[in-house]
Amino acid sequence: MERTSPACWSQPGGTAQNGTWHHRLLRHEDDDYNWTNCEANYLSKVPVTLLICLCGLVGNGAVLWFLGSRVRRNPITVYVLNLAVANFTFLFSIATALVIFYGSESLCHTLGSRDVATVLNLNILFTFTTSIYLLTAFSATVFLSILPSSRCPGHHSLRLPVLVCALLWALSFLFTVTLYFCPAALIVFILSCLFSVLTLISCGLTLLARLLCCSRQHPPRKLCVVVLLAVFFFPFFAADFGYWILLRVFDFSVFVFDVSLPFACANSSVSPVIYFLAGSCAKKFTLSIKVAFQMVFEDITEPQNRGEPPKENTVETVV
Repeated sequence: MERTSPACWSQPGGTAQNGTWHHRLLRHEDDDYNWTNCEANYLSKVPVTLLICLCGLVGNGAVLWFLGSRVRRNPITVYVLNLAVANFTFLFSIATALVIFYGSESLCHTLGSRDVATVLNLNILFTFTTSIYLLTAFSATVFLSILPSSRCPGHHSLRLPVLVCALLWALSFLFTVTLYFCPAALIVFILSCLFSVLTLISCGLTLLARLLCCSRQHPPRKLCVVVLLAVFFFPFFAADFGYWILLRVFDFSVFVFDVSLPFACANSSVSPVIYFLAGSCAKKFTLSIKVAFQMVFEDITEPQNRGEPPKENTVETVV
């Protein structure tokens, strides 16, 4: 188990207090356990993680606000909105856990029970898994949008992405509940995540090849850049967090800080920044979030016949 020293788990002198609660939460058998050997540098990373979570909550909140009410809905925005909901909930869960377990001693003793830790860990696992599935579906949709319409029927309909998102939320919830009651199902969960990550990387590499090698067809370049950046950041920010997730599967009743948490929070916070930069630097630089999001999430290029020059995309806004 990772080592840590939350305020409510230790006294200034280093001796754990409230032995009964301490045993119940950490399942430790030594009343005289000394916390002086804990890695105190973890505590210095908690404020940084909280700051990243706050920035991510603001960014994903902006995505929900502008794409939900200011930009006309299309298949791409359906996935992005669901991804923003998953990232927002993920960041909120981690921020809540850090405030409870690494905040004031009175707050930790009031709210820091095993049940609270279990709920927070389950929600973190649920939302993180959902974000992986949704990011994969988003990248696959962008990839399919550059194919001829005959190969991707109905890619302008909103019903399919709504159905896919609902199924992905349900699948992630099913995996989370199953792991809570039956940790032996971990292998199925790992295989599903590996399949999603491999699909995500494959779509990213294919989009990169189309951008670099294809000159006849003009794919939605801004969306391709968004997917490529998301694929690029994902292994660096979220790979190590998978190990933290695996540890939680075997004991959901303990929330312990790990150095992978700030990177996982950065991965969920960077998406709104990518959307804004890709839109603001498209043609003429703009600081307007609304205009930047409109430039990125414009409707997918209309179906084109082979040999015909592509038509320019149009930005649709709600009047």
